[in-house]
Amino acid sequence: MIKHDKIHALIACLTALLLFAAVARRTSASPRGQDDGTPQVSTMAGVFTTAQASRGEETYMTICVGCHPAGTYTGKTFTVSWGNRALSDLFSIIKNTMPKVDPGMLSPEETSQVIAYILKSNGVPAGKTELPSELAPLKNIRIEMPGMAAPKIEHENQSIR
Repeated sequence: MIKHDKIHALIACLTALLLFAAVARRTSASPRGQDDGTPQVSTMAGVFTTAQASRGEETYMTICVGCHPAGTYTGKTFTVSWGNRALSDLFSIIKNTMPKVDPGMLSPEETSQVIAYILKSNGVPAGKTELPSELAPLKNIRIEMPGMAAPKIEHENQSIR
């Protein structure tokens, strides 16, 4: 009987050890691209709301249109300049350098609203949650527009499109 109990205890210990090893391995493995700084979420996933984009259009019409007439922030030129970059890059440029006459006057919320309007103007679909107005979460959002080729991702010696 003692030998039987020792076998059960040994099996229980080995099971616990294997479970611990599996959990430790899973938590230490990073998701694809996360360790290389690549933004994980696409703007095509609906990262702003329609209402937020409407507020951004009001801000644009009040403050931005004087220097940035309609069409200067859409289409191929915008895609070439901003495509596949982190949304935090665009946020920083707008927040810190716009408008030209009074750089930095836009609040973080107004900046996110203007970005939502720009995305909407480029045909990016709206979603159910507002675009954050903090820089950190925007670092995880990649700028993509409809029809834009997905970025090439290297994963385990394979090239994926």
